[in-house]
Order: sequence, then structure tokens, then C-alpha cells
Amino acid sequence: MTSLFLNGIFGVGLFLLLLAGGAALHRLNIERTYRRVAATSKAKVVDNREANSNGGKISKDKLKEEIMEEMFTRQGSNFNACAVAAWMLLFAAFAYFYFLTPEIFPRHNYFQVSAVASGPLGFGAFGLSVLLFSLVVAAFIPEKVYGYYEISRGTKVAVMFAVPLLAVSIFLSVNLGTIYPETDLPSRSFAFLALFASEAALLWPVYADALGGMR
Repeated sequence: MTSLFLNGIFGVGLFLLLLAGGAALHRLNIERTYRRVAATSKAKVVDNREANSNGGKISKDKLKEEIMEEMFTRQGSNFNACAVAAWMLLFAAFAYFYFLTPEIFPRHNYFQVSAVASGPLGFGAFGLSVLLFSLVVAAFIPEKVYGYYEISRGTKVAVMFAVPLLAVSIFLSVNLGTIYPETDLPSRSFAFLALFASEAALLWPVYADALGGMR
């Protein structure tokens, strides 16, 4: 079990695999729903060029745009804010866990950047840079992803609970950085579990919809 928490290739690979799987399944989910709704539409669909000369007919692009608008569900401002925060913290927790100390990646870590490691802000500057970078992606997830799913109350609670869970993961990773080269396996283990449990919770709406579509 110890080697699992310290296996950087396995952890980074699993993290990226879950993200890639979520992105691929999200696209498949949207396409599956679009085809199902389009098949039941009473409107006559024609090619885009043909639609230009047939005022009463709907082009494929126009129909898809209308269906996407109908599919969109507002999840609530509180949930959206928590979702953005959770995704930002997810990437920060990932960076802190795998790249803060040389324990996992001896040649690729925070301590290799001497200008940052020796600066007065230290760990804070490292985390802030990751948060700002992740904001570019996280800001669009409620609108581009979660807005197209019927998310249950329990799933929303799980997504929102990921915020404090990831904060704990970051705190433990920072603590590991302050005591390095000493190690604390219980802290490392819990930070690992908190990171991947949170990722699973954030991606669950996509995976759950995909599993439902396979039935």
C-alpha cells in the first residue's frame, strides 16, 4: 500500500485517465441525448445548405443548437460556485501531492525551482499559480458540463463536500513539505485518498449518466 501512495506514474496516470475518460464520456453522453431527442423531433431536418433555400425546414446545426438549449439545466449559483472552487482545489491538491516535495518525483518538484522555493511566499506562490491556471478550466465546467445533467441532491452534496476534503488534502501535503525529508505515511495516505475520492465525486455526474445510457 505504501508503494501505491508513492508511485508517481500510477497516481498521475490514474488522475489523467479519469479526466480523459470523463471528457470522452461527456461528449458521448451529449451526442447520445442529442440523437435521441432529434429522432423524436417532428421538425423536418435538412442539410445546412439546403436549409438556406427552404425557409420552413430546420438545418442540423440549428436543431442541435435548439436541443442543447432545451437540455441545459441551471444547477443553482451556490452549487456552481462550489463546483468551480472544487475543481480549482482539485488541481491544486494534485500539484501539492505529487510535485511539492522530491519524495515522489525527485527531478520534477517545487524544490527544483529555486526562485520560488527560496522566496518569501514559498508554498503559497506555488499553490496560487496552480489555482490561477486551473481557474481558466474550472470556470467553464458548470456551464459546459454540469448544466447538461440531472444532478441529484446527494451528488450535489458530494461535489460540495469535495471542497473541504480537498482543502484537507492540500493542508496535509503542505505539512509534508514543511517536514521534508521526514515522512508521515498516514498523512500521505489520507491526502491521496482525499484527492481521488474528490475527483471521483466531481466526475460522477458524467460517469453515472454514461452508465445509465448503457442499460
